[in-house]
Amino acid sequence: MSRFLAIAALVSASLLAQPPAAQHQFMLRLQPIRSDFTLQNMTGEEQKTLGRHAAHLQKLLAEGKITSGGQVLDPKGFWGFVIVNAPDLDSAVAIMNADPAVQEKVLRGEAFPFRALSAPSK
Repeated sequence: MSRFLAIAALVSASLLAQPPAAQHQFMLRLQPIRSDFTLQNMTGEEQKTLGRHAAHLQKLLAEGKITSGGQVLDPKGFWGFVIVNAPDLDSAVAIMNADPAVQEKVLRGEAFPFRALSAPSK
């Protein structure tokens, strides 16, 4: 009986030590709705909205909801990406749709499942 209790205690302890449910990563592709948008021809309202967008992303980064993001300097057109940590695609889309620039129709976005490459352990 004591052996059973010892095994039960070990199993319980290992279950409690398990990390929370796995988070998945998604890449958000965000691009301006206005086809001729550039950083040089933003309107005053677009500048204000993108300032709120940047502050929103900084908050998400501090909360661990995003891993990284940035501007893509594609000669075919300006766009950005954000790597989101979320349990599922619907949650990642909800994070995207909560972005002030998406809500105010300065940016539109798409969400894709994403798998980051990591360095091999030594």
